[in-house]
Amino acid sequence: MSQFVRSSKFRHVYSDPPKPENTWSGFRLATTTGEQCYIKASAKYFALAVSGGGGPFVICDLTKPGRYDASNTFKCQGHSSSVLDFEWSPFDDDMIASASDDSTIKLWQIPEGGMTKNITEPLVDMRGHGRKVTLLRFNPTASNVLASCSGDMTVKIWDVEKGEALNTFTGNQELTQDIVWNYNGDMMASSCKDKHTRFIDPRQGSEAGAFQPHEGSKSVKLTYLGESDKLATCGFTRQSQREL
Repeated sequence: MSQFVRSSKFRHVYSDPPKPENTWSGFRLATTTGEQCYIKASAKYFALAVSGGGGPFVICDLTKPGRYDASNTFKCQGHSSSVLDFEWSPFDDDMIASASDDSTIKLWQIPEGGMTKNITEPLVDMRGHGRKVTLLRFNPTASNVLASCSGDMTVKIWDVEKGEALNTFTGNQELTQDIVWNYNGDMMASSCKDKHTRFIDPRQGSEAGAFQPHEGSKSVKLTYLGESDKLATCGFTRQSQREL
């Protein structure tokens, strides 16, 4: 019987817990789960979905830690169902887009100096998906270009200034698990529940290539490696072991 024990390189790594005055606490988080990141930040604020009607999410100033108080922490609240994802604009630290179970995408502008009241009216209301919108990704080089994916198995490219869809990709046969832009913003990759990762030409809304990186059926996450055209994928084997 083998006595091999895999040694951990991180066995003796320790960190000090942050001081209470440097933390945010007391949030009543939304219970909706999915493929999204549950917290995202710009250079000024971070956004976090909280419980409540209308799919609220709070906007917190990065320079003002403390305990969450619903009476003086303001929210963006304009959807008719839970918010599933949000995405800060890479060109404006005060602009954030939100995606919801109500199948809409909304664009919000945080006032200069921070929020002083709840915001219930978005700048732009984008409609076009037939089911819940699960993920959002702003283009890294083209201002006002946003990608979204939905339970209707489509990936859409939006002009958020006009509130219109520029192109729609329909090549994924099942639910989309992740979407990412490359460094230049002229190509996208998407992973799908059918185990295939597909490259998308955003200008045409067409497939530029496809491959199967992992044999497991669990979610696959993607990231481009800097300025190169190389793509890293994180998924699972057929035996549910994680692999990169």
